[in-house]
Amino acid sequence: MNSTVTFYVTRHGETLLNRLNKAQGWADSPLTERGIQTATQLGLQLKNIQFSAAFSSDTSRALQTAKTILTAQGQNELQVITDSRLREWCLGCWEAENNDKFISSMMNELQIQNDFSELNFRLPEVHEVIYKSDITGMVEPFHMITDRLESFLKDTADNFIHLNNPNVLIVTHAFTIKTLQYLFSKEMLRTKPKIKNVDIICIKWDGKSFSILT
Repeated sequence: MNSTVTFYVTRHGETLLNRLNKAQGWADSPLTERGIQTATQLGLQLKNIQFSAAFSSDTSRALQTAKTILTAQGQNELQVITDSRLREWCLGCWEAENNDKFISSMMNELQIQNDFSELNFRLPEVHEVIYKSDITGMVEPFHMITDRLESFLKDTADNFIHLNNPNVLIVTHAFTIKTLQYLFSKEMLRTKPKIKNVDIICIKWDGKSFSILT
């Protein structure tokens, strides 16, 4: 019988910059009390899932969220492995900008009339606006983001597929999760336009392809 790997992919808990309504890419900030509480709640919801491994991006907010989830879930002995391939998009000169200004600027650039799901669906074009306006030289091309995410998932799936239907916890970021939706279930970008703190999606690898479970 063929094994499958199930990835439980969640966004980190609320951070200081989230609370201040600031855009947050490679900029980092610690979890708020609310962020810790919701990560704990998610851990309790996942207590019947046995994880074979846990990964987070190399930001403190993702690592702290992953450790909090595992403590509440009962697997705090499981080491969280950080991997830079799970990083958020770098937002360049938009880092720590007011979120409302960031979103309205993207809508203006793409000539979208206040329709967040349409903005979401045009994810690569949003990235192109960020990329073209970048003065830091740090924003990656979109294909580099998709490449690093796919390489992480494939490497991890290969490492665990020999186990009996293993589960893997991943803590990452909003645009990163949207990029995974773009890769594996593009229509979700319309139906689930906002990725809130500790929102979770499940991605399954069957040995041939990835799919997002609804």
